[in-house]
Amino acid sequence: MEVSLARYQASFFSNFISSAALVLVLILGVHAHAGVNPALGVNGNMARSDVKRPNNNCGGVNVGVSIDSSTAVQAAADGTFQATVVNFNGGADGSRQMSAVVDATGRGNAFQGKVQVTQNGQRAPQGTGSEPLTAKLPAGTRCAGGRTGNLCLVSFKSTAGFGNCVVVRQAGNGRRGLVAAVRISFSSCSPSGD
Repeated sequence: MEVSLARYQASFFSNFISSAALVLVLILGVHAHAGVNPALGVNGNMARSDVKRPNNNCGGVNVGVSIDSSTAVQAAADGTFQATVVNFNGGADGSRQMSAVVDATGRGNAFQGKVQVTQNGQRAPQGTGSEPLTAKLPAGTRCAGGRTGNLCLVSFKSTAGFGNCVVVRQAGNGRRGLVAAVRISFSSCSPSGD
């Protein structure tokens, strides 16, 4: 009887340890895999711990605090911009293939426009690494976020469900552009009564 009890306890303990190890691996695996640089709220290049499987588009980053202090990528006049996708796992789990949506308000709560990714990463890379991404904002997008009034948030998501937000800056619009246009308009008026 004592031998059976000892075997049962050993079996139970072994199964418990195996199950606990599996749960730990799954929990740790939720924060890793692939993201896009420069990431909202990250100084420099992102680390594995910066990548999330977001339950919201920016992965829980405080957008209001981070949008003006984060490195922004510059959009060309046609809305095209470049970024870099980096993965921390190989295979489909570390997919560098991204889809994206934009929030022109820059608040992180109005992601509506689908961003066209024209140069994308690999769906199932052999190992870890990075690749350039080229994407294009939807036609007619006017970025209005941040203190300058010309920032958008683009939320990238990999085919494996991991991702983050990137700040995109548009030139020639926003509050500075509006002030310059008003100055030009008023400076062309003649006070001489002509």
